[in-house]
Amino acid sequence: MKNTWIFILLATFSVWSCKDKKKQDPTPAQTQMEKLTGSYSSTSSRTWTVKSIFFETTEDRTASWPGFSLTLSTNGSGSNTYASSNELAGGPWPATGSWSFGGTADVPDITTLVRDDGLEMNVIINTATTPNTLVLTFTFDDTVHQTGKMDAINGEYVFTLESN
Repeated sequence: MKNTWIFILLATFSVWSCKDKKKQDPTPAQTQMEKLTGSYSSTSSRTWTVKSIFFETTEDRTASWPGFSLTLSTNGSGSNTYASSNELAGGPWPATGSWSFGGTADVPDITTLVRDDGLEMNVIINTATTPNTLVLTFTFDDTVHQTGKMDAINGEYVFTLESN
């Protein structure tokens, strides 16, 4: 009888301990990464194409950036890169670079992207619509070049981009 109880207890414990663990929900940072790049756990990228570009709130500069696109990528392990195409020479988008969320590793700020050159961008993303919409707001200040042309490029930008 004693052996029967021990067997029942061991069998119960084995079944209980082997039960599938509930899959954890993704963190807000993982969810945001998936919206931006297509995945948070594996290598992926998403290309965002220009819908509109405004400078200093009211000046529509969309026509100056025909065919602009921004590809945001991740390797699923914390290395995030971007590549822009048809960027404006000397403008606020280098051809390539890396990015991360603002905040800290323990408490990321998923509403802020920080490029490797230190430029911080406010992020608003809507993936509930088709096409998906990404709005990046930032202030570009190229302190290296201070010509009249650069003064016309320095300022606040609002990039509205789309991706399917």
